[in-house]
This record gives sequence, C-alpha cells and structure tokens, in this order.
Amino acid sequence: MAKTIYTQFDEMVNYDNIVIVGVKPIFEEDENDEGKVSVLLDYEMFGRDVTGMEIPFGLYSTREEAEKAVKALHEWFSNQAYAVYEVPKPEGADT
Repeated sequence: MAKTIYTQFDEMVNYDNIVIVGVKPIFEEDENDEGKVSVLLDYEMFGRDVTGMEIPFGLYSTREEAEKAVKALHEWFSNQAYAVYEVPKPEGADT
C-alpha cells in the first residue's frame, strides 16, 4: 500500500519515493558592525527522494522537536497502521 506524508506546508509526498529523512539547521546570513554572521532560524525536517531532491516536511524551533517528529514518522512507518501521515506542527503553532 502506498503511504502518503502530508507536510506542514500542505503538500503530499509519496513515502515510497523517500530514501532518507533527517533534520538540518536553517541559517540566514545577516550583516552587523563586525561583518557577516549566520543566524539560526529553525530546524527543518526534510526528506530526500530517489532523484536526490530535498523535500521540506516541517519547521521546528528546536532540534529536539524536529527529531521527535522524525521519530514519530519512523514509528508510523513501522506500524503501517494507516496510509496518510500528517507531519506534526510545532507546539503552540496555529492549526
């Protein structure tokens, strides 16, 4: 049975095409009196598909939140209880 991941960005992704799921920090370059600096914005849960394209699944303010979401996705996949998985939103986010 095909499994579908419903991302925080209202996109549907076929899990069969995903080869890796991970977490990465998202930085923004900023400039101050001392020069350019990198500012950490969020942590992104992402998947990489069979073509090598990265697909964002969700954004979290902490690495722990993002890793918890990845763990929940792995548990969903191993349980195979239902065909659609909705990526959890960060705590306190509007639904």
